[in-house]
Formats: sequence, structure tokens, C-alpha cells
Amino acid sequence: MSMVCGFIAAFVVLALLFKPLFGDAEGFGECLRFWITPDIFSMVRGEWGEDLLAEIKLGVWLFCGGAAGYAVHAGIASLLG
Repeated sequence: MSMVCGFIAAFVVLALLFKPLFGDAEGFGECLRFWITPDIFSMVRGEWGEDLLAEIKLGVWLFCGGAAGYAVHAGIASLLG
């Protein structure tokens, strides 16, 4: 029960933060592209600043979803014993 609620909470937080962080699917795809591309390639292309910002956005998005899911799971588990 608590695990299902945790997954639901994580999904809701990820959905709510998607638009403010990425704007649209294209912005999300760009963040994924920078995450997959090695940093040295971004440095050579002169895109290191954009790479860093994109990776931070993706990391914050994933962390917030995971933290919300874990918090709900742990909270419900502690209430139910």
C-alpha cells in the first residue's frame, strides 16, 4: 500500500514539475541529449554552460520525484507500523 502511494506521489510531483523545468517535450529532450553527451564534447562545442544547466534541471527533477515518493512511502509505513 505505502509503496503504491509513494509511486503515485513521485509521478504527481514529476508531472507537476515538468512544465516549469523543461517547458515542453523538446526542452526535456534537450536535457536528455546533454545528459547523454560526454561533458568534453560539450566543452569542445562551447555548450558547457547549457550542458551544466540541463543536467542540473534533470537532476533536480528526478531528485524531487524520488524524495516525494520516498517521503510518502516512509510516512505511510511509519503510520501503519
